[in-house]
Amino acid sequence: MVDMKTIDAGLGVASVAGGAIGGTVGEVVTTGAGAAEAVVDAVSTAQAEHATALSTAVAAVSALAAATAPALAKLPPADAKKATAGMSLLETILVDLKSIFGL
Repeated sequence: MVDMKTIDAGLGVASVAGGAIGGTVGEVVTTGAGAAEAVVDAVSTAQAEHATALSTAVAAVSALAAATAPALAKLPPADAKKATAGMSLLETILVDLKSIFGL
């Protein structure tokens, strides 16, 4: 993932530079930096929301695994093995998603 703090700092510098340059060019730089900062803020917010959603999903899968444990114990071994593999696959997918998106 991209270091959002570095990008944000760079945009802050660009905004200050635009103010120091002045004139039409300075105004365009300052306006562009402001617009880019708004995009960075939106991306950061979306990233936080996705991280929260994935954490909720991980917790739900863990709760489901714990809740189904007594029922799995009563199933025939082959069926219990399939159900456990399915839960494990779900947990792996969620971990992979967190890793892929750097959450």
